[in-house]
Amino acid sequence: MIKKLKTIFVVFITIFSTVFLLELIGQNFIFKGQLYFINNVDHRLMPNEAPDINSDGIRSFSESDRFRQEDLNIIFLGDSFIFGLGLPYNKSIPYQFEEKARKRHPNQQINVANFGWTSSSPLLSYRLLKDIGKKYNPDIVILAIDMTDFHDDIKYLILLEKKGIYQLVDYIPISFLVLKKIMEKVAILDPVYEWAYDLPRKMFFITEKPLSETRPYFSYIQQNIEDINTFSKKELNNAKFILMILPRSYQYSDKESPNNWEKNEYEILGQYSHEPFKYFESIKNEVDYPIHSLLPDFQNTTIFPTCFDHDPHWNEEGARIAAEAIYKYCLEEGCFK
Repeated sequence: MIKKLKTIFVVFITIFSTVFLLELIGQNFIFKGQLYFINNVDHRLMPNEAPDINSDGIRSFSESDRFRQEDLNIIFLGDSFIFGLGLPYNKSIPYQFEEKARKRHPNQQINVANFGWTSSSPLLSYRLLKDIGKKYNPDIVILAIDMTDFHDDIKYLILLEKKGIYQLVDYIPISFLVLKKIMEKVAILDPVYEWAYDLPRKMFFITEKPLSETRPYFSYIQQNIEDINTFSKKELNNAKFILMILPRSYQYSDKESPNNWEKNEYEILGQYSHEPFKYFESIKNEVDYPIHSLLPDFQNTTIFPTCFDHDPHWNEEGARIAAEAIYKYCLEEGCFK
């Protein structure tokens, strides 16, 4: 009996010591960057952190006082595609949109605010909009959906609520991260991973399975879209809300971004790559806001390449195609006087 107790004690001390060292080293060195995102789910841009980031932490050379009530003010919500990752400020989608709109409508003072930032999602965009949206007096709120948003919205909600296994984040965050990373690499553990972490293992799960299997997961992003729409109407002086669905290159080309660092995360032009677009097409007549897909605009363009060689984000030309398409759809919706 004593021998058994000694064995249990040794095992306990070994596990405790391992976890302690893992937490000590991980929190201060190896996983310091990832820990930042767990402790700071919103991970917004810091005010004035760069010349093109204003005091509200959005990508703009202008402050909110430029957005006067008598002007036509438009807010773009989105992630790195809207932010313009890898692009100078004047080549980002919101800026190119603003430039085109101003040229076409010289009698209107049109101001565009870029509320996008890397790894944002509709949930985080909604939180930002609630915090600073009113300052920009928006007449139009445009939310651009990217293919990572479906997974991100579930992940961020769980991290914010810290339910179930996510309660460990406050106590042993590094052990939590290590276990999660290990399970992410083992496909056979999909059911266990989904049960433990309350979300699918693969970031792009939404285009890896038929809509009939993934539809339940759309409820998360759909709720956040509805919340943004409702907030725009009730709290932003009945601002018009428009939803834009952005494609990634793997959904319209097998030649783009040949050295793409994430190309192994999805099947290029796969059997289910268009399932998200089918979903939004199916609900168009059920919602009270317009939905537009940019997939046809990229499928039909003769411009190549639209993305960087090593990265899935749009280059200057890709951003221009998107900006022109969004302008076209806004024109159809009567956004300009």
